[in-house]
Amino acid sequence: MINCFVFGDIRIIELLRRYINDCLFTTFVGYSVRIPENTETINTHRRDIIFVDTSLLSENDLWLEEIKLSSSIILISGCVEEAFAAFEHAAFDYLVKPVSFNRFMKSINKFSHLAKLAQSVYEPFKQEVVDSFFIKADSKGFKEVLIKCDQLLYIQALQNYVVLHMENNLRFSCHNSMKEMEDSLSGSAFSRIHKSYIINEQKITSIEGNVVILNNNENHRLLIGNTYRKAFFEKKNQRMIKKRSNLPVVVYTQIAGSLCFLGLLIEEFLEASTFILFQ
Repeated sequence: MINCFVFGDIRIIELLRRYINDCLFTTFVGYSVRIPENTETINTHRRDIIFVDTSLLSENDLWLEEIKLSSSIILISGCVEEAFAAFEHAAFDYLVKPVSFNRFMKSINKFSHLAKLAQSVYEPFKQEVVDSFFIKADSKGFKEVLIKCDQLLYIQALQNYVVLHMENNLRFSCHNSMKEMEDSLSGSAFSRIHKSYIINEQKITSIEGNVVILNNNENHRLLIGNTYRKAFFEKKNQRMIKKRSNLPVVVYTQIAGSLCFLGLLIEEFLEASTFILFQ
């Protein structure tokens, strides 16, 4: 369900409330006839789309800048020429009064389409996070021990079994291969750094050259193997705080939204021009 909030006068609020309620996949979650003193009043719940009448805008619209960080903005005006100003506010779309239901639905469908595109891009990267697992802690398989990942420092390969090094100097062994352990922990905060080591990234205290130190303990100094070095440091670098670039960062959804918005803007302009021509 798409949650919608409206800023505008009573007439535009009532019109959009009716449209939102008539649409099967939108919900009217609130309105205001004036600009907010702070954004807490509308950030209490999730707002997917916020409709804003341009008559409420001013030269200093910091509130709008804050709102659009978490919601898509659709501007509404009685003047086609003001549509180009919507680019300055990074608006998702622009509606011209009087707003028809068909034009309203175009905006909703466009939002829904781009939201699905964003989800399809993100979905392959989602992985189930493992927070605990069981191991068979004796050779006969009678004893099973629950291992909590937030207490596991690293896994070490020894001959035909592995040793799980826990906090408080606890150790457990099981007859599993490193490949089996690595596959079971995929998607969690664990990385293979050596043919003999899988570490809990959350327990890293520091990295010195090709050595990782865990839990601020010199007894847990583990070597990063050549085979795993590149993958480990690439993953680590994603969490490194970097110097800011002077170039603006544009999210791909904003690019797609701007292109769709430009197409609809041209369409609105052509419709308005045709109407004036045949008057």
